[in-house]
Amino acid sequence: MAEHEAGSARSGGMVSYRMHLANALLGAVQVEAMLAEIGAAGLEELEAAHAQQPATAGVDGDPERLTAFLRWQASRVAGPLRLLAQGPSTGPIPLAAAHTAEGLQRLLGVIGAGQVPSVGAVAAHVAELERARACLVDAIGNVDILLQMLNRLSAMFGED
Repeated sequence: MAEHEAGSARSGGMVSYRMHLANALLGAVQVEAMLAEIGAAGLEELEAAHAQQPATAGVDGDPERLTAFLRWQASRVAGPLRLLAQGPSTGPIPLAAAHTAEGLQRLLGVIGAGQVPSVGAVAAHVAELERARACLVDAIGNVDILLQMLNRLSAMFGED
Protein backbone atom coordinates (compact mmCIF):
# COMPACT_ATOMS: atom_id res chain seq x y z
CA MET A 1 0.00 0.00 0.00
CA ALA A 2 2.84 2.38 0.82
CA GLU A 3 4.31 1.72 -2.63
CA HIS A 4 1.05 2.79 -4.28
CA GLU A 5 0.85 5.91 -2.15
CA ALA A 6 4.44 6.82 -3.06
CA GLY A 7 3.72 6.19 -6.75
CA SER A 8 0.60 8.30 -6.47
CA ALA A 9 2.58 11.16 -4.95
CA ARG A 10 5.24 10.92 -7.70
CA SER A 11 2.76 10.91 -10.56
CA GLY A 12 0.39 13.62 -9.41
CA GLY A 13 -2.39 11.67 -7.77
CA MET A 14 -4.03 8.27 -7.65
CA VAL A 15 -5.84 8.66 -11.00
CA SER A 16 -2.59 9.52 -12.78
CA TYR A 17 -0.72 6.72 -10.99
CA ARG A 18 -3.41 4.20 -11.92
CA MET A 19 -3.29 5.34 -15.55
CA HIS A 20 0.51 5.01 -15.67
CA LEU A 21 0.45 1.61 -13.99
CA ALA A 22 -2.29 0.27 -16.29
CA ASN A 23 -0.40 1.51 -19.35
CA ALA A 24 2.85 -0.07 -18.16
CA LEU A 25 1.03 -3.38 -17.78
CA LEU A 26 -0.67 -2.94 -21.15
CA GLY A 27 2.69 -2.34 -22.82
CA ALA A 28 4.07 -5.56 -21.37
CA VAL A 29 1.01 -7.53 -22.46
CA GLN A 30 1.10 -6.04 -25.96
CA VAL A 31 4.71 -7.12 -26.43
CA GLU A 32 3.76 -10.64 -25.33
CA ALA A 33 0.87 -10.63 -27.81
CA MET A 34 3.21 -9.50 -30.60
CA LEU A 35 5.68 -12.26 -29.77
CA ALA A 36 2.92 -14.89 -29.57
CA GLU A 37 1.53 -13.83 -32.96
CA ILE A 38 4.84 -14.50 -34.69
CA GLY A 39 3.98 -18.19 -34.62
CA ALA A 40 0.48 -17.79 -36.07
CA ALA A 41 -0.32 -20.48 -38.63
CA GLY A 42 -2.29 -18.11 -40.82
CA LEU A 43 -4.69 -15.22 -41.08
CA GLU A 44 -7.65 -17.22 -39.78
CA GLU A 45 -5.79 -18.19 -36.61
CA LEU A 46 -4.61 -14.60 -36.13
CA GLU A 47 -8.11 -13.18 -36.58
CA ALA A 48 -9.51 -15.69 -34.07
CA ALA A 49 -6.87 -14.62 -31.56
CA HIS A 50 -7.57 -10.93 -32.22
CA ALA A 51 -11.29 -11.53 -31.61
CA GLN A 52 -10.41 -12.47 -28.04
CA GLN A 53 -9.46 -8.88 -27.15
CA PRO A 54 -12.88 -7.26 -27.73
CA ALA A 55 -14.54 -10.32 -26.17
CA THR A 56 -12.44 -9.96 -23.03
CA ALA A 57 -13.08 -6.21 -22.98
CA GLY A 58 -16.82 -6.90 -23.16
CA VAL A 59 -17.38 -4.89 -26.32
CA ASP A 60 -17.99 -7.59 -28.93
CA GLY A 61 -21.55 -7.80 -30.17
CA ASP A 62 -22.22 -4.11 -29.50
CA PRO A 63 -21.19 -1.95 -32.48
CA GLU A 64 -21.23 1.33 -30.55
CA ARG A 65 -19.11 0.00 -27.68
CA LEU A 66 -16.79 -1.79 -30.09
CA THR A 67 -16.19 1.34 -32.16
CA ALA A 68 -15.56 3.36 -28.98
CA PHE A 69 -12.98 0.73 -27.97
CA LEU A 70 -11.39 0.80 -31.43
CA ARG A 71 -11.31 4.60 -31.34
CA TRP A 72 -9.47 4.43 -28.04
CA GLN A 73 -6.98 2.02 -29.60
CA ALA A 74 -6.55 4.32 -32.62
CA SER A 75 -5.81 7.21 -30.27
CA ARG A 76 -3.00 5.13 -28.79
CA VAL A 77 -1.48 4.89 -32.28
CA ALA A 78 -2.16 8.50 -33.31
CA GLY A 79 -0.33 10.13 -30.39
CA PRO A 80 3.07 8.50 -30.94
CA LEU A 81 2.74 8.99 -34.70
CA ARG A 82 2.14 12.72 -34.19
CA LEU A 83 5.26 12.92 -32.02
CA LEU A 84 7.27 10.91 -34.54
CA ALA A 85 6.08 13.11 -37.41
CA GLN A 86 7.41 16.22 -35.65
CA GLY A 87 10.99 15.03 -36.03
CA PRO A 88 12.82 17.05 -38.70
CA SER A 89 14.27 13.96 -40.38
CA THR A 90 11.19 11.73 -40.48
CA GLY A 91 9.85 12.64 -43.91
CA PRO A 92 6.28 12.57 -45.18
CA ILE A 93 5.29 8.97 -44.33
CA PRO A 94 5.01 9.34 -40.53
CA LEU A 95 3.03 12.53 -41.11
CA ALA A 96 0.75 10.68 -43.55
CA ALA A 97 0.32 7.92 -40.97
CA ALA A 98 -0.49 10.48 -38.24
CA HIS A 99 -3.11 12.11 -40.47
CA THR A 100 -4.56 8.70 -41.30
CA ALA A 101 -4.77 7.71 -37.63
CA GLU A 102 -6.55 10.95 -36.79
CA GLY A 103 -8.96 10.43 -39.68
CA LEU A 104 -9.65 6.90 -38.44
CA GLN A 105 -10.33 8.20 -34.94
CA ARG A 106 -12.82 10.71 -36.29
CA LEU A 107 -14.58 8.11 -38.47
CA LEU A 108 -14.84 5.71 -35.53
CA GLY A 109 -16.27 8.54 -33.43
CA VAL A 110 -19.06 9.05 -35.94
CA ILE A 111 -19.75 5.32 -36.14
CA GLY A 112 -19.67 5.02 -32.35
CA ALA A 113 -22.31 7.73 -32.02
CA GLY A 114 -24.85 5.31 -33.44
CA GLN A 115 -26.23 4.33 -36.79
CA VAL A 116 -29.41 6.38 -36.37
CA PRO A 117 -28.33 9.82 -35.15
CA SER A 118 -30.71 12.42 -33.80
CA VAL A 119 -31.51 15.42 -35.96
CA GLY A 120 -29.22 17.56 -33.82
CA ALA A 121 -26.37 15.09 -34.16
CA VAL A 122 -26.46 15.07 -37.96
CA ALA A 123 -24.74 18.48 -38.20
CA ALA A 124 -22.06 17.32 -35.77
CA HIS A 125 -21.58 14.15 -37.82
CA VAL A 126 -21.22 16.16 -41.02
CA ALA A 127 -18.61 18.41 -39.41
CA GLU A 128 -16.72 15.44 -38.00
CA LEU A 129 -16.81 13.61 -41.34
CA GLU A 130 -15.46 16.73 -43.05
CA ARG A 131 -12.59 16.86 -40.53
CA ALA A 132 -11.93 13.13 -41.08
CA ARG A 133 -11.88 13.68 -44.84
CA ALA A 134 -9.45 16.60 -44.46
CA CYS A 135 -7.12 14.36 -42.42
CA LEU A 136 -7.23 11.66 -45.07
CA VAL A 137 -6.66 14.17 -47.89
CA ASP A 138 -3.63 15.46 -45.97
CA ALA A 139 -2.38 11.88 -45.64
CA ILE A 140 -2.73 11.32 -49.40
CA GLY A 141 -0.88 14.60 -50.02
CA ASN A 142 2.04 13.40 -47.91
CA VAL A 143 2.13 10.05 -49.69
CA ASP A 144 2.13 11.93 -53.00
CA ILE A 145 5.14 13.98 -51.84
CA LEU A 146 7.08 10.80 -51.11
CA LEU A 147 6.06 9.23 -54.41
CA GLN A 148 7.27 12.31 -56.28
CA MET A 149 10.57 12.21 -54.41
CA LEU A 150 11.04 8.51 -55.14
CA ASN A 151 10.11 8.91 -58.79
CA ARG A 152 12.68 11.70 -59.14
CA LEU A 153 15.34 9.56 -57.47
CA SER A 154 14.44 6.62 -59.67
CA ALA A 155 14.66 8.78 -62.78
CA MET A 156 17.97 10.23 -61.62
CA PHE A 157 19.51 6.82 -60.92
CA GLY A 158 18.01 5.39 -64.09
CA GLU A 159 19.87 8.01 -66.16
CA ASP A 160 23.33 6.89 -64.95
